[in-house]
Amino acid sequence: MSILKEHLTLNRRDAIQRVAYLMGGALSAPTMIAMLEGCKSNTATEAATSFALSTDYKGLVAEIAEIIIPKTTTPGAKEAGVGPFVEMMLKDCYKPSQQEHFVKGLDALEEESKKANGGKKFLESTPEQQTALLKKFEAMANDEAKKNETAKKIVDAETGLAKENKGKEEAPPVPFFKIMKELTLLGYFTSEVGCKQALAYVEVPGKYEGCVKMTPGQKAWAL
Repeated sequence: MSILKEHLTLNRRDAIQRVAYLMGGALSAPTMIAMLEGCKSNTATEAATSFALSTDYKGLVAEIAEIIIPKTTTPGAKEAGVGPFVEMMLKDCYKPSQQEHFVKGLDALEEESKKANGGKKFLESTPEQQTALLKKFEAMANDEAKKNETAKKIVDAETGLAKENKGKEEAPPVPFFKIMKELTLLGYFTSEVGCKQALAYVEVPGKYEGCVKMTPGQKAWAL
């Protein structure tokens, strides 16, 4: 392994640890694989080049990311370019089944917005209505993830205990909002904006300190 490749792998692992911490320790397998292995092979990438979000959905993804990480005293997700990052990651690092599931999630969000908000699309709704919808979709994602975990298990005929089903069937896609949230956090906290303004950034780090005291309100360190 070259020094450069080893360095990139270590950075990916650091990013995974940081995002996993922000997600409460849970990170989906597709995101883990995307970060550890990088982009797909040339053949796989060529097959995925047809994936692209519509102009409307590009704006929708950027707005959802901004709601997840809004602009405060530091720049928000839009300024960090998270929207294009999410599309790039989906295109280069995820299977077509996951891409399709993500777009269906955006479709469902728009339909639910119209039903709940008098025919208004998500971007036409008030901030309060948008937040309520995303909370609902987060709860739906949690329920979907639990069902996926249950579906992966089979009951042993002899013991009656559940065990992992290690068959060759493709695992169900990760819920839309879970992927959206993971890629938003990953894109933001590995961007220049996220590293230098939302986190404490040291351009030329000094010696390694295994245990450093942090004061209340102090920023976490960038990668």
